[in-house]
Amino acid sequence: MATLALLHTGAVVIKPINDIVRTLMPHVRIVNFMDDGIVADIFRDNGITDSVRRRLIHLGQSAAEAKVDALVITCSSISEMASTVAEASGLPVFKIDEAMAEEAVRQGAHIGVLATLPTTLEPTCRLIESKARDAGKTIVIRKELAHEAFKQLAQGNADAHDQLLRAALDELAATEDVIVLAQASMARLIEGPSFRLRVPVLASPLLGMKLVQTRLRERGLMVD
Repeated sequence: MATLALLHTGAVVIKPINDIVRTLMPHVRIVNFMDDGIVADIFRDNGITDSVRRRLIHLGQSAAEAKVDALVITCSSISEMASTVAEASGLPVFKIDEAMAEEAVRQGAHIGVLATLPTTLEPTCRLIESKARDAGKTIVIRKELAHEAFKQLAQGNADAHDQLLRAALDELAATEDVIVLAQASMARLIEGPSFRLRVPVLASPLLGMKLVQTRLRERGLMVD
């Protein structure tokens, strides 16, 4: 049985992502690692500092000590650290948002990126731009930062958070070919049959874990 480590920066995504893994890969064992202070520190210091880098390396090495077969970074704010964590831990390290970025480039040239934190907005845009270069495609990204929505969620006002983000989605849908939700925690906005928008809206958890499933199969780490 393969063992998959999930590296989180917030508790809110642990259950939904674990549920996706259990549905797609029921025979894979999950080990969760979390440091819920990392995003706040990146925001405060306007970037990934040596302290944050050391903490991520430590988490990756802890995953290796737990004898996992691979690790998934579930937070876009730190996905650019994947190669650093991989080198330090000796593990295959996957990004939750990689498949989402690839799909966004495939679906449109005008891409809206919606986030509630700048720590996630900029890395997500850089990843999409990288995937566009790989595909030889010219794209235009429209960035939308709904920081007030984050403040509402931090105050426990989930409904107000969702309303603000849905309004931002409506605005982006008027001009963009496809919209990307920069944070895995935002995926619940588009869940359920009642969600309708005239353009595709992409979230990272399901797309990301489907790609991880493929990668584990390719490495012979998983059998159905």
